[in-house]
Amino acid sequence: MNETASKMRFDKDVGTIGNRLLGVRGWKLYSKEFPVLDVGFQAEGRTELRVRLVATNWNDEPPSVELLDKDGNYLTGPNIPQNSGSVFHADNHHLTGRPFVCMAGAREYHTHQNHVGDSWDNYKRRGGYDLGGIVTQLWKVWQKCNP
Repeated sequence: MNETASKMRFDKDVGTIGNRLLGVRGWKLYSKEFPVLDVGFQAEGRTELRVRLVATNWNDEPPSVELLDKDGNYLTGPNIPQNSGSVFHADNHHLTGRPFVCMAGAREYHTHQNHVGDSWDNYKRRGGYDLGGIVTQLWKVWQKCNP
C-alpha cells in the first residue's frame, strides 16, 4: 500500500481515540504517531498491560501487536496475562520469537501456521477491525484475565 494512503487511514482510525474514551476505559495513550498505536490498559488492582500496534501497510495488512509492560519492555511467557481464552499466547511466535496475540486482526494470528488460511481480507472491512476496534477487543480480553 502507498505509505501516504496508509498514514491517512491510520490517522482516521486513531482520530477517534480521544481523552474522553481514554478516561472512561482507563487507557493510557503512549503513542498514536503513524505507524504506531501504543495503549496501556490500567485498572485498580491490576498490572498494566500495554499493547503496541505497529500498523505498517495499514490496512492492506493487519497490525503487528506487541505485548509490553508499563515501561515498554516486551513481556515474557510468565508475565503474559492468564486465562485469556488463548488470545494472549505465552509461547513464542515463529516469526517474532516473542509471546503474541492470537486473534483475528493481529498480524501474528494471520501469519501463524495454524491460521494462514484465515485471511485478513475476511476481516478488514468488518466493523470492529479498525485500529480502535482491535484495541477494544484486546482490552475486553484483558479485563477477563487474572490480575
